[in-house]
Parts: sequence; C-alpha cells; structure tokens
Amino acid sequence: MPLVSIVIPTRGRPTLLARAVRSVLDQSITDIEVIVIVDGTDAETEVRLGAIEDRRLRFHVNPASIGSGAARNVGARLAGGTWIAFLDDDDEWMPTKLERQLALPMPPSGRVLLSCRSAYVTPHGTSVRPRERYDGKLPIDEWLFDRRQMFGGQSFIQTSSLLLPKTLFDESVFPAHGQHEDWEFVITAVKRLGAQLLTAPEILVRHHAEEERPSLSASGRLDGSLRWIAGMQGSVTKRAFSGFCLTVVANQARRSGGWRPFAHLLFLAFRHGRPTPVQLFVFLTVWGIPPRLHKVLRRLRPGTGQPATGSVAGEPRVAS
Repeated sequence: MPLVSIVIPTRGRPTLLARAVRSVLDQSITDIEVIVIVDGTDAETEVRLGAIEDRRLRFHVNPASIGSGAARNVGARLAGGTWIAFLDDDDEWMPTKLERQLALPMPPSGRVLLSCRSAYVTPHGTSVRPRERYDGKLPIDEWLFDRRQMFGGQSFIQTSSLLLPKTLFDESVFPAHGQHEDWEFVITAVKRLGAQLLTAPEILVRHHAEEERPSLSASGRLDGSLRWIAGMQGSVTKRAFSGFCLTVVANQARRSGGWRPFAHLLFLAFRHGRPTPVQLFVFLTVWGIPPRLHKVLRRLRPGTGQPATGSVAGEPRVAS
C-alpha cells in the first residue's frame, strides 16, 4: 500500500500532462502511486503515458467524458494510498510538495485538509497565493469569497494543492456538476465534516491560469457560477454570498457586456447576501474601469512579478 495516491484527470493535453506527471514522479517522497484518468478516448495521451517507464504510474480511460470532478472520483476509487492528493494536468508540483505538507503538525482528530501556497502564473505575471493563510477565525467560505482588500489574492485554494486522508475523502467526494468543485469540496470538508485546513507556508504548486486553452472544468460560465452559489446558500454565509457575486464573478459578468449582468449581480447580492463597502467598491471598479486600464492595474497588485516562462525545478522566485 503506497503512502500517497495522486489522481490526475486529463483529456487532450498530452504535453502538459507529461509535465505534471514528471513533477509528481520527481517528488522527494517516493512511496507514491500516480493514477491518471483519461476522460474519454484520447489515443495521443495514451501513447504518451505508455512511454513513461515508471511502475508507480498507471492510467484508466473513461469510455466517455464525465468531467473533472467525476473523473477525480473514479481515480480515488482506484487509489490504495493512505493519503490522496490531486493535480490538474496543466499544473505542476515543486519537488518537496508532499514532504512539506506531511510535515505539518496534525490535529489529534486526524481530520485534516492540507494545502499550500501556490505560484499563480498568468500571462500578466506571477504572484503568490494565498497571501494570507487560513487561520480558522473566519468561516471558510468568507475567507474564500469576502474581499477584504482592494486587490485580490489574500485567499486562494485550488485542487492541485490538496492532500488529505483517503478516509476523509471517502466521506465527501467531488461533486460532479462541473462548477467550482474544489471550493464546494473544501467548504463541505471544513464546515460539515469538521476537517481542519492547514496551509504550508512554502510555494509548493505552480498553478497556470488565465490561459486560452480547453479545460475539463466548466467553472468559467457565468450562468453556471450563479446557479452554483444559489445552490450553496445553505452552506455559505450572507457575506460570502455577496462577495461571490460582487467580486468573484464580477469579471465574468463584465466580459459578457451590457448592464443586465451588472444589475442582476447587485440584485442577488442585496437580496441574498450582505454586501460590504469593499465588495461594492471592487464591483463598481470592475465595471467602471476600461479593460485596458484594468489589465495595467492587475500587474500592479501586490506580489505580482514578471510573466513566467517554462518550468522550474525548485521554488519560483516571486514576491510574497
């Protein structure tokens, strides 16, 4: 039985997948198994995986695509490790990712969800997220969605950073609806299952975002995001609800054009949430600033460095 099982869902991105798999196989902890779930027939990806000679790697091909969350659940059912971790096929780990996380002080209950800081890599630059580690003083959903400063990035959690006991995962698998599955999984684990979220202070994941390429995730659709947060009303606070509407999906709404999304998000935030002055200010700024100027301001946000190119073997040198 391996110590850690790592599940990687993928489809149609063999070059990126090879980078992700190599970052796992190069971990300082070697007692692992890597389970790649090919989400639908994909001959090129199967050939690329078959060329990797490492007995710790195996893959399973779904007959048809079922989406990222359901694909992760398939991989988890095949996993035999004491711990289970997840990695998106376009992200990569630093060599000591698992080692540093497993060295964190564990709560006596053993009900723990381990995360870490990430290098958030975009065409605009690279920043460190989260800037503020979760300390349990706020509800997890408010930490995620309630913007407390003008610039974002204080809070951040993403599937590629997660490591948890397999027994805890079995109590709450990923939802299979395709929208914000990682957030829903974390909120459920912390608020309903009583898991403690611990975040390693090091940058242990290189997360690639805001790049134009196909994805298994459907989280970029505004209508789906609004249906998701509506369905989460019993699990999130009013302040978190309004924060999601006014800051998390504001850019999606702005890109859709027109004033209808603007009015609709304000209505939802006041009808079901509890907007704060910072949330409202950020929302109005997103809608009031021209897109070109908005891109310039994003480059000036705290902790943002130069645009990143390629992979690195160690931790990226970015401002914290």
